[in-house]
Amino acid sequence: MKTSLLAKLILITVTIVMFASCKNKGPHFTVEGKIANADTTMLYLERRSLNETTIIDSVKLDTDGNFKFEEPALGYPEFYLLKMDKQAINLAIDSIETITVYANKPTFATEYTVEGSESTVKIKDIVFAQQKLSQSVSDLRKKFESKEINQDQYIADIQMALDEYKTKAKDLILSDYKSMASYFALFQKVDDYLIFDPYDKNDLVAFRAVATVWDQYKSNSPRAQHLKTFTLSALAELKQMASQEETIKKLENTEATDHSTFYNISLPDINNKEIPLSSLKGKVIILDFTAYQTEFSPAHNILINNVYSKYKGSVEVYQVSFDTDIHAWKNSAINLPWTCVRESKYMNSELLTKFNIQGFPTTYLMNKNGEIVKRILASDNLAAEVQKLL
Repeated sequence: MKTSLLAKLILITVTIVMFASCKNKGPHFTVEGKIANADTTMLYLERRSLNETTIIDSVKLDTDGNFKFEEPALGYPEFYLLKMDKQAINLAIDSIETITVYANKPTFATEYTVEGSESTVKIKDIVFAQQKLSQSVSDLRKKFESKEINQDQYIADIQMALDEYKTKAKDLILSDYKSMASYFALFQKVDDYLIFDPYDKNDLVAFRAVATVWDQYKSNSPRAQHLKTFTLSALAELKQMASQEETIKKLENTEATDHSTFYNISLPDINNKEIPLSSLKGKVIILDFTAYQTEFSPAHNILINNVYSKYKGSVEVYQVSFDTDIHAWKNSAINLPWTCVRESKYMNSELLTKFNIQGFPTTYLMNKNGEIVKRILASDNLAAEVQKLL
């Protein structure tokens, strides 16, 4: 029996409705709320996975500003973003919860309120603390470059700003290791560098605590496995460094012949030409380990350049960069007047243990015989220390 066109259309419509109904009945989470003064503005919901951020839904707001997103639950915790123009609100979705967000378009990312997710509320505090730290670092760098503060004050104030963030974040982490906000707090960055340093024994305690609990209670989450692997890798690196403690101690006690062999470095410059540290022997050498993609780098290089220019001809600089972006490194290195090389092994480099590098910058002085004679401290006057070796 033939089926009429009308019957076919009715059948298709019913099938679509049934499919949609079945979809909505499955486990899902809801993000809803109201954004004032946002008429005709696009609002996006994005998923932040470990490797990418993806738009999963969007809506054009009307005069009342109400919105509602319903998405299938993943079965494990994940982070999401509500984005409007260039502003974003971080969301933590653990299961099938309903999160309600109220905001005003002009202050969308700064004065919003959230209901239905304690982790999202805590993340808001962490985001503000991270933004405060970033601004403090930027302001201090400008003051240092304009000579409003000296190097000692600059370092002390940076450390104070870091400690303020870490204290707030650690209090949050200690209150609930399982919280998505605890994971979020661990991986905040300033200038693309983690605030919590996994290679710092004190910071590693927080990574281990959260990794252990997530592995136990959220083992189905890709982030749990990532955090476990990340933490175990850092722990292995620290154990390796500890096992080489005797080697590190030789730094100031080794004979000159050992200095010229064990502590020699040979790395490629911007033209991919291998430049050995020993090739500079015969002059006082400033051996500097750094990363150009950091807030401190411009000010640090200004200090070195002042000394290099003052004693030009008698002093050489051998600067080892640990930058991960080779193009950014080359763009910076090409403008510097001294020897610039790059370590491509990053945190797997044997230089970290040989020279006891626990942070950047780390700077040593070598005498004309190629012997390491001084590790420069924050309280040292670099020019005065160089003058002693000339």
